[in-house]
Amino acid sequence: MIWLFVSALLFGGALILAGLIGVDGDANHHHDLMGDAGLFAVFSLRNLTWASFAFGGIGLLAVLTRRSDAVSIVSASTAGVVTLVGVHALFKALRRTEGGALPADALVIGAPATLVLPFDANGLGVISFRANGQVQEMPARRAPDVAALESAHFAACRIGWIENGVAVVEPASH
Repeated sequence: MIWLFVSALLFGGALILAGLIGVDGDANHHHDLMGDAGLFAVFSLRNLTWASFAFGGIGLLAVLTRRSDAVSIVSASTAGVVTLVGVHALFKALRRTEGGALPADALVIGAPATLVLPFDANGLGVISFRANGQVQEMPARRAPDVAALESAHFAACRIGWIENGVAVVEPASH
C-alpha cells in the first residue's frame, strides 16, 4: 500500500513543482479544462494535483506511523477530498475577486491603450491600459472600419467599446 501513497505524493509534488518553476500543464487557471461546468469544475488538473499530493502525503505519514490499512486509506482519502474541494473553493473566490477588480466598461471607453500582443490569425490581441489606478490587460480586436490595418498601427490605440469582454480598438492616430 505504501507504493500507492508514494506514487500519489510524487505525482502531485512533481506537478506542483513544475507549476512553481513555470512548466505548468494547467497554466491557464482562469479557464480550466472543464471551465465552470458545475460539479465537474472541481476535477480540474490543478485541483486533482493538490488532492493527489495531500492524499499521498497523509497516506504515507499514516503508513510510516504504523496506522492500520483502514485508518491510512480513510485518512488519506479524507485529506484528498477536503483538499480537492478546498483548492477549488479558494481559486473560485480568487477568480471572483480578480473579476471584481476589472473596470466597468463605461469607464474605459475612449481610454488610451497599448497593444502588448499583436493580433493573431483570429484577429485577437491583448491591450494594456490604466484604469482604477492600475495597469489592466484585456483581449482586443480591431474595429470593423480598421480591420485591414496591421498590428503595428495599434501600438498606441484607443478603446472604442467592449463586446463580450473583448475591447474593440482603433489606432490612436485614426
